[in-house]
Amino acid sequence: MNYQFVISSMYALIILGSILSIIFTLGVIWRVEKKLDTAYKLFLAAIIFFTLSEITGLFVFRSFAWITHVSLGSRLFFVIFFLFGMLEMRAMIRKIDGEKSEGCA
Repeated sequence: MNYQFVISSMYALIILGSILSIIFTLGVIWRVEKKLDTAYKLFLAAIIFFTLSEITGLFVFRSFAWITHVSLGSRLFFVIFFLFGMLEMRAMIRKIDGEKSEGCA
């Protein structure tokens, strides 16, 4: 099996999975509201930046050095949006957990 084919297949699977994640996350956003909606919007932004970084990563050549910066910037935004999405989910879960413990007391 050709090494370049394996690498290309892996990139294709990553990009396909990212696009499917975008579609499924959009489906969740349409069905939920309030805090969960905000968290999923942040996750959607993170997934979009991750997908962009993977796509631009395919075009990193010496003649296109600026694409390296776009790819790294996209990864940075992925991390930022993913972190804020996780913090939003954590806050929501802590609030739900606090309401349950107060209701039982």
